[in-house]
Amino acid sequence: MEVVALLVLGTLAGALTTLAGLGGGLLLTLALALWWDPQRALAVAAPALLLGNLHRLALYRRHLMFRPILPFIGGAVPGALVGGFVAVALPELALRLLLVFAVGLAVARELVMRRPELSARLPWLAHTPGPRAIVPATFAAGVLTATGGGGALILSSLLLAAGFKHERFVVGASMVAVSMHVARISAYGVGGLVDVAVLRDATLVAAAILLGNLLGRRARTHLDDAQSVRITYGVMTACAMLSVLGVA
Repeated sequence: MEVVALLVLGTLAGALTTLAGLGGGLLLTLALALWWDPQRALAVAAPALLLGNLHRLALYRRHLMFRPILPFIGGAVPGALVGGFVAVALPELALRLLLVFAVGLAVARELVMRRPELSARLPWLAHTPGPRAIVPATFAAGVLTATGGGGALILSSLLLAAGFKHERFVVGASMVAVSMHVARISAYGVGGLVDVAVLRDATLVAAAILLGNLLGRRARTHLDDAQSVRITYGVMTACAMLSVLGVA
């Protein structure tokens, strides 16, 4: 039964991330955190998501522009390293609360960005860092990714503001995600979170993510912008519910 659940979750994560460009990894981490403790969930999700993003890079490699991505990677890697060591050291309840915080912040920002009336009331949430702030902003995204899995949702607004759209957005997000996952896996490994059982489960999830990537790529050709937005909202709503359930 556990194997079936891991395969279903991995397929869903891969398909959602390819369709919407983000969110599938966070949904996967939160679902696993309901099944296991959050440290194990993060440790299993990270290698699986690494392979899934490498596969997505291969699928959309002709759209990759490496030089504009460098500032994002420059902030994301040290942030994910710091976050990885923090995740190893935190007690379970604190890490679960961080999951809720990461999801809540990402959902609130997305809602504010989509609704001008909210942007006027909450300008600090609607603010998008400029070029000089990309490195510190992606550092924060790396920390959130390693401690709660929510950094990708914040990273998305930075990429969009920098002009990444459609396939360029998907491949750019995947490139930064690869760098963050490598960094946090290194921290998890040093902290003793990665063992044979974790790698076994991560391999199952990774295989399913590859299938989900292919399914999402096929479905993506039939989606318009409005449908993509609805999928993003659906993923975020599910993430919010799962994060609250994890603490409860």
